[in-house]
Amino acid sequence: MKPQQLNHTKSTLGRKFHPETFTKDEVMALVEANNGGISGLRQKVMIIVLYRTGLRVKEVVGLRYSDYNASEATLRVIGKGNKMRVVGLDQATKMNLDLWILRRKEIGINGVGNPPIFCGISKNNFAQPIQTVYIRNLFKRLAGKAGIEKRCSPHNFRHTFAHDLLNEGIGIQHIQLSLRHSSIGTTSKYLQRFNPKETVVKLQARQW
Repeated sequence: MKPQQLNHTKSTLGRKFHPETFTKDEVMALVEANNGGISGLRQKVMIIVLYRTGLRVKEVVGLRYSDYNASEATLRVIGKGNKMRVVGLDQATKMNLDLWILRRKEIGINGVGNPPIFCGISKNNFAQPIQTVYIRNLFKRLAGKAGIEKRCSPHNFRHTFAHDLLNEGIGIQHIQLSLRHSSIGTTSKYLQRFNPKETVVKLQARQW
């Protein structure tokens, strides 16, 4: 029995999966799968930010209070190689982020000490950074509660973001800048993993 278990484990190591994206309904199901308390609100807003900005999970947990410019609706993001970029927020995302920051202030977490935006709220990690492993495990639990059978990880939202921008007609240069890829070739390869909705529709409209 033991040799068989070891062989089975080896066969799954290094396995690469085709990237999956979420529909808007699936994202909203993940949002609603959170509890109604303050931790649930934090997680709802975190999901929305991931969904609407395409940030990496490390970038999201690295966001600090001073990185949010409410008047300009932007986030300052420090990405790979300590490269800085500015990400714009749509109105609905900004509204949700403002709600979370207001709720944080109500429990005593404000700008003092420049805490992470998505910080801990329990006694043991109050106003402290959240670990990325916590978020990855959270997503798996939420997917189960929401009845979503797809593999669910924060990086799926990055794929979803790129996929949605492509289908909305956003140019590849803007997608590259939003994802902070080092070259447009990387973005091109990234997008080739998907079958854009426009391409599907055009194929469906072909005549004999």
